[in-house]
Amino acid sequence: MPPKTDPRDWERLFEGRRRQRGPLRIVMIALLTGILLLGLIGAAPFVFEQIEASRVVARQTQIVQQTREARAATQQAATQSAIAIPTQTPSPLSTATLPSAPTSAPIIGRAQVINGGNIRSAPRVSADTVIGQVCVGDRVELLEEQIIGDNNRWYRLRVVATADNCVPQRVSAGTEGWVSATLLSQPEP
Repeated sequence: MPPKTDPRDWERLFEGRRRQRGPLRIVMIALLTGILLLGLIGAAPFVFEQIEASRVVARQTQIVQQTREARAATQQAATQSAIAIPTQTPSPLSTATLPSAPTSAPIIGRAQVINGGNIRSAPRVSADTVIGQVCVGDRVELLEEQIIGDNNRWYRLRVVATADNCVPQRVSAGTEGWVSATLLSQPEP
């Protein structure tokens, strides 16, 4: 009859078994890998939202910068127009007169676009009234003013000069329409 086995022998025999890679360990690794992959897939929309939010913030920062530049240009133009320019007095021998340019409507002032937005066929916000877009830096002549509702000021204007091409739907010089006063600089006479 064989001798009785010592308990330490059992530990020695099964210790090697614990170190081997078994099917349970493979299942656990596959399960953990799947959970990590699902977590990454679930986090992807959040990451894309953060990227889009940063793009929106960058665009708003760009619009603010354009607005500051437009205001600075308006102030510089106002400063330059305030400087007196010496004029020559016409000689009494000159009898020629220049023909006056026909105007379609009297001009009540001039302004510059400081916030891009829609130019409309009527002074109301509606999709069917949109003519096109005005961009930051466009110069306009004010033809008429209306206050609608609770101090909503609108101007009928004519675009005199356009700045850089900001959007494909932008209007060209000579276009007339209505614009909210929030898009314009302070009117100048």
